[in-house]
Amino acid sequence: MAERPPILLICATFPPCKGIGGRRWAKYAKALAARGHTVHVVHAACGPDQLGSLWTSDVEHPRIVRHALPPRYPAVLAKRPLRTLGEKLAYRFWRAVLPRLVKGNWLDRAVRWRGTLVPACARLIEQHGIRHVIASGAPFHLLAHALTLKERFPGLRLTADLRDPWTWGDTYGIQRLPADRLAHERALERRVVLGADLVIAPGEAMTSHLRKAYPEAAQRIALVPHPVDPDDLRIDAPLPKDGLFRMLYAGGLYDTGRFRAQLDRVIAVFKRLRTEDPACAARCRYDVYVLGDDAAPWNQRIAEAGLADLIRFHPPLPSRALHAEVQRADVVLLMPPPEKKEFISTKFSELFHLRAPLLYIGEHGALAKAITTGGHGLCIGSDELEPVLLAVLRGERVVRSTATGDSDANLLAPSCEQLCALLFPPNP
Repeated sequence: MAERPPILLICATFPPCKGIGGRRWAKYAKALAARGHTVHVVHAACGPDQLGSLWTSDVEHPRIVRHALPPRYPAVLAKRPLRTLGEKLAYRFWRAVLPRLVKGNWLDRAVRWRGTLVPACARLIEQHGIRHVIASGAPFHLLAHALTLKERFPGLRLTADLRDPWTWGDTYGIQRLPADRLAHERALERRVVLGADLVIAPGEAMTSHLRKAYPEAAQRIALVPHPVDPDDLRIDAPLPKDGLFRMLYAGGLYDTGRFRAQLDRVIAVFKRLRTEDPACAARCRYDVYVLGDDAAPWNQRIAEAGLADLIRFHPPLPSRALHAEVQRADVVLLMPPPEKKEFISTKFSELFHLRAPLLYIGEHGALAKAITTGGHGLCIGSDELEPVLLAVLRGERVVRSTATGDSDANLLAPSCEQLCALLFPPNP
């Protein structure tokens, strides 16, 4: 295969380190390497307890070269829960001191990374003749750091990838910042959007906002979806039906407090079912696969509710194993927070491809519309959770997927073709 131009990818989270933030570019790096590009990846190093990404095998390719750098951010600020007195004291210290050392959002884990990141990236650019850099955030200060590389290398082409909303969202608590710090973030966002050669985002809601906020850059803003990897959809050994009614939830907990409140409502439904129809309750199971969270505290909570035989939290599974569970499930529960109602993430695209029967509970938006119009299941408001879920568990209301054919066009190969067309436009 002919060698194609090398690419420098800057992504704070990347396999083998855990974190959903590494999935998007693990997949695109895999596809770019397969096309003949050498992808140099600069990412934050992580400790042994943070190893074990579900996507490490995707980046084990001779053309994907990883460069782990010290993050220069107090790890204790991102640690939950704080277990020891030393951790609690360190957390209080950095919470008091770090805001005095930096401007903008001090919860942004790249806020102090520039001194380490930029020199390392400059060396790679010089050593390998790199002309194309992709910087992916959040954390968003990483994008501003990457922009300074254009000052040193005038011919460099920088792509800024916003995986999440920046100042108009609430990543890392940005909406709770004081006015001066929020103004600093808005200035950084503007500098990045206007200074980058290309700005990409995974959702229509994001690209639409950016084009309205920065009309002078509208022609350089493009949609590049989270890709669905067909390799993840191949299920080697389908799991047999076992006579149980299986409900499943898989993914991260966007807001632990909110999820706990939703779980309390689900627990109430199962308790009522066990009281009113114990035989039906015995045939029901709710399996929760939590990404990036310790399942033990949740299982303790379920045990205290007396439902350990009906509801079970599990560690995250690799994609194929999880998708086997999805195909066996009678219904897949979706409970996104209101701020996610307009975003169709990879998880949802994969569920569409698998034709899983979806029960969406939340506010109406682009995601609910895609589920309804695509025939992927049932969408209800949060106020309907208890009666509808009880009817579903009893078999009085059936959730079905009537989707046919390919439900989503975001497969990895065509998405990478689209990305490459943006990265390497033809010469005029």
